[in-house]
Amino acid sequence: MAQMVLQQVLILSAMMMLGFLLGKLGKVDRKGADLLSMLLLLDVFFPCNVLAAASGDFGDMPFSQVLKIIAAYLSMFILFTYLAKPIAKLMGLNEDETLVFTRSVGYPNNGFVGIPLCTAVFGTEGTVLGSLSVPCATIYMFLFVMQSFRPGKEQDLGQQIKSLMTPLNISTLAMLVMLATGWKFSGAPLQFLSSMANCVVPTSMLIIGCLLSGSPLIDVLKKPILYLITLLRCLVMPLIAAVILRFTGWNRTVCLCIVMVLGCSVATVISIFGVRYDRSPEMASKSVLQSNLLLPVTMPLMMFIAERIL
Repeated sequence: MAQMVLQQVLILSAMMMLGFLLGKLGKVDRKGADLLSMLLLLDVFFPCNVLAAASGDFGDMPFSQVLKIIAAYLSMFILFTYLAKPIAKLMGLNEDETLVFTRSVGYPNNGFVGIPLCTAVFGTEGTVLGSLSVPCATIYMFLFVMQSFRPGKEQDLGQQIKSLMTPLNISTLAMLVMLATGWKFSGAPLQFLSSMANCVVPTSMLIIGCLLSGSPLIDVLKKPILYLITLLRCLVMPLIAAVILRFTGWNRTVCLCIVMVLGCSVATVISIFGVRYDRSPEMASKSVLQSNLLLPVTMPLMMFIAERIL
């Protein structure tokens, strides 16, 4: 398993490097990468991927198991956040730094990295299992990110809820309905969804590479606190999850896929909110950057250890 993960991570890293080169050569600028991520990846390719996966053979998962996996994801997100608090206090971080530190440790990049990686390693089964983290990420982002980073009452509750009604979240809700009822797409509609879903992995990696190309990479490697965030986010916390999941009695593939998502780099939204609301923006942006840079090392190592735990 670890060898397969390493192989897939190297393939994804090659795609990311291609995106990095395209960015450095000026073929795709930041505005173009943002357009690709918002318009194509998040609003088209990811929703198609989720619906196509729910229509596959693995869509026969008992709905009770679906709810348990969703609960496991959300519980881990919250657990990691609270486990990071005493570490932040021990490091003497101020309020804004503590906010970024705890959310960086608690919130993995399940969308851009987790789902594509699960798809690459576990196929359709991995897509479904990875996609079950989406409703958890949405809940976590609303309760622990949006409510924490925004100063005062910039938006009312209705506006905040409306901002969560994205195509990806809607398609995930549709997937849950499909898994609960057993209804599936078939024929030409399924072929269309599957064709669009094939674009998820390369597009997401190219976008990450393009975004990395505009960042000062050397500075990221000089901050000790960033290494601590990456260590906790990509190694320590997912391995704690692996120990907990060992006692659930679940299928080993299910547990490994959950751990893989939990071991992903820091969620991009941490950087977005940190910069937008001036909450330790340097730590927020650089934690995302460094955890992505080191992912080709941390993910195979983490999965190698997790495989032996599980």
